Amino acid sequence: MKRSLLRLVLFTLLVTYAGSVFAQGYYTNQKKDKKYYVSLSYGVGSARWFSHFNDAALYNIDGSVLRSGDLKIQASNPLFSYNFSVCAPVGNVRLGMGICFEKFSMDKLSILSVDSVGSNIPNSYVLFTENFWFNEIYGMIQVPFNFCKGKPYELDFMGNMGFYGYDGVKHLNFFGDDQVAKTYLINAGFLFDYEVVDYTRIFIYPEIEYKYFHNNLNESPATIVHNIFAFVLQFGIRADVSKF
Repeated sequence: MKRSLLRLVLFTLLVTYAGSVFAQGYYTNQKKDKKYYVSLSYGVGSARWFSHFNDAALYNIDGSVLRSGDLKIQASNPLFSYNFSVCAPVGNVRLGMGICFEKFSMDKLSILSVDSVGSNIPNSYVLFTENFWFNEIYGMIQVPFNFCKGKPYELDFMGNMGFYGYDGVKHLNFFGDDQVAKTYLINAGFLFDYEVVDYTRIFIYPEIEYKYFHNNLNESPATIVHNIFAFVLQFGIRADVSKF
């Protein structure tokens, strides 16, 4: 899993570098080309879970055991999010940070088994009603494209990396014990905006996100790993605060 995460990081850096090449010349030394954005957005999307429990039980809300042993689990669920971020120009790009509150709603889990040819197949389903929040904090890079310079619209490549916490989980042990776990996130996409009034723009931002969870090693030999892939479509507004 560490190798997969490293590949994702390297891929993001490669795409960022490519976007930076396309964006050369976007900024000049004139202040009018510098944009300091404060952004708010609302997102809707869906997520797919690929998880495994080794030597760890899957519990119900009342504490009874739903499944135990070595489990491979898949699930899908809708999500929505609230996002706030700030960024400032640094060279040919913008750097910033943000926070995001993301709500997940689940209704069932698919328990997988291995068939005679070694393929994972759905073996059974477990009712698993959950509504919880991921609370994210991330660093951000935005790479504007040169062909949008001086236009009322703008296209940016945007990438985020950070960490997340969670709260509101009702099922015991779904994220292990209440100890510090490994929680990483990375996402990327292309943001398109349009200026509706002076220095204020509405935007749409489709993004693909990956979250990784691994319970604390102090819980060994129990291992709980979640790989969460999500597609989110954000709608928002951002203002260039340097012009106010």
